[in-house]
Amino acid sequence: MAVPIRRDADGRETAEPGMGRVAVAVAAAWAVPGLGHVLVGRVRRGVLFGALVWSAFALGLAHDGRLALRDPRQPLLSSLQVVANLGVGPADTLARIARYGGVVYSFDSVPSPDSPDPVTRIFRANARSGTSIYGTAYLWTAGLMNLLLLFDVWDLGLGRKP
Repeated sequence: MAVPIRRDADGRETAEPGMGRVAVAVAAAWAVPGLGHVLVGRVRRGVLFGALVWSAFALGLAHDGRLALRDPRQPLLSSLQVVANLGVGPADTLARIARYGGVVYSFDSVPSPDSPDPVTRIFRANARSGTSIYGTAYLWTAGLMNLLLLFDVWDLGLGRKP
């Protein structure tokens, strides 16, 4: 079977992208921010966007940002916060292991001020930090920015964007 050929905006012939290649690029972009752009041939863009996402994520962790946990008292809002954190891919899981001692995405029960649960204590200790609110904003920004960049990789991979 022949590979379909198309012409780009500059008149160069390029192979028509396959859905498999685009899906791999999107998955790679989620797993390693910036890599998806590199795989679709936008190396400078990938390095720049990767540096932005990784920098925001690192700043968030350095400023005691809270890695969101699903709270049974506010299931929708706290779930959206977890999704924002998951936007940076497996790095979020590694950060949770380092911070909480395991892969933790929700409170076991309704957290109380005197809870003996170590995850609740760690979460509250981070929240008491003076820079936690800024760190949390950086973490959510990194995740949401990377999720938006997945759409950019998708459009570039399909040739919808020059």
